[in-house]
Amino acid sequence: MLRRILPAVPALALFAVGCGGGSSAAGCDTAFQEQLDPASELHVLGDAEVDYLTDPPTSGPHGTAAIPEGALPTPISRSTQVAILEAGRALVQYTDAVPAQDVAVLAALADELVVVAPNPDLPEPVVVTAWTWKMTCADGGDESATAIADFADARIQTAPGSDVSPPS
Repeated sequence: MLRRILPAVPALALFAVGCGGGSSAAGCDTAFQEQLDPASELHVLGDAEVDYLTDPPTSGPHGTAAIPEGALPTPISRSTQVAILEAGRALVQYTDAVPAQDVAVLAALADELVVVAPNPDLPEPVVVTAWTWKMTCADGGDESATAIADFADARIQTAPGSDVSPPS
């Protein structure tokens, strides 16, 4: 599972996490499920722009190109974001406000079932999505990464287009 690469959380970090706006002790809000977009069975060509019910989207029309894997250096289109989710993977995105050391912590979560990418247009510093699910985080530090790993572990391979066997 994702916990295999998380760095140890220093004891002081347990007391230094900033919380705000209803955030949990881990710096992340409680995950919530969004409405399924009725257009989720539609495919779009290329990076065609689509109107989604939510931003970032958690379901809806999606691209048909190969699904990217791992930690990506550049933002990805919204139709590719949904394609990642529809294939049963989790997507972790972060803004430019996230410090480099936190980006490295987030990148360590990336594998064949978790994609990590920058997105300068997010409403929060870190947003993690899975098919119809979303969670926001105030940062990308160790404790948030643990919450993100838990989120992903609970939701990968639960989408209608899941094409990889769940981890054992």
